[in-house]
Amino acid sequence: MRADGDDDRLGDELMKRVVLRTAQLYAGSLRAGGWSRVLDLTLALAMTALGPLVAGLGPRRVECPCCGWRGARFLPFLAITGPAFHVRCPRCDSKERHRGHRILYEQVLHFHERRGRLLYFAPECNITYFRANPALEVRTSEYPDGVADYHVDMTTMPFADGSWDYVVAHRVIEHLPDDRLGMREIYRTLVPGGLAILSVPTRGDVERTVEYGKPNPDEHDHYYDYGRDFVERIPAEFNVTMLEFSAYITPEQFARYGLVDDKVFVCRKPASTEVGA
Repeated sequence: MRADGDDDRLGDELMKRVVLRTAQLYAGSLRAGGWSRVLDLTLALAMTALGPLVAGLGPRRVECPCCGWRGARFLPFLAITGPAFHVRCPRCDSKERHRGHRILYEQVLHFHERRGRLLYFAPECNITYFRANPALEVRTSEYPDGVADYHVDMTTMPFADGSWDYVVAHRVIEHLPDDRLGMREIYRTLVPGGLAILSVPTRGDVERTVEYGKPNPDEHDHYYDYGRDFVERIPAEFNVTMLEFSAYITPEQFARYGLVDDKVFVCRKPASTEVGA
């Protein structure tokens, strides 16, 4: 049982974090786009505070394939460089890419029919989709801590060779000081014929990846600004298929689910019979 003083201290600490985060958002917005970006942030904060009321006001034109929510619009996403509008689901907090991933999982990769062991790094809202399949044994990892089965550094995984049939890692690899080493560890721990489902933020207008050498605070502590060459950084032993949302998802689905185009890299470890063929 907590004393009143403990509750007061927790409240003060939470308030400090909110104030600090708000100050960081305003400073980042001002640097990224000047006063117009600051005004955008103010509007986005108001919409976020009103939450489901704003999202549900008007005809139900959009829906979330991750949780089934339907409403008039998605809520803003508050980034350090300024807000993005029409992004977050007010129920499950999915963003555009999560909703696109869900469609690919179901309609292209058919994970509801698959069997085996699956390791999900930094699990997002789609963890419920995988867990709904009783033929999948799903485990999760958060690093360095968090609510998960494991707390694994992807570059030094404690798992034996061939431990997993599937590995899912979205928006994780760009946080690794050695991304190639992390992907080689994924390759090692997959069974022959296993799949790694990977995605990172990539820039189509940049040819070569920029390596910062340390976390970049203006880019969510990413070590890399990935260009079109990201696929070349994936271990050559993998057979890689790039799934671009726009090639598999209809324009009507883009509008209904509030999507933007993105890419997923499906990396298949060759079956043992294919090695050396």
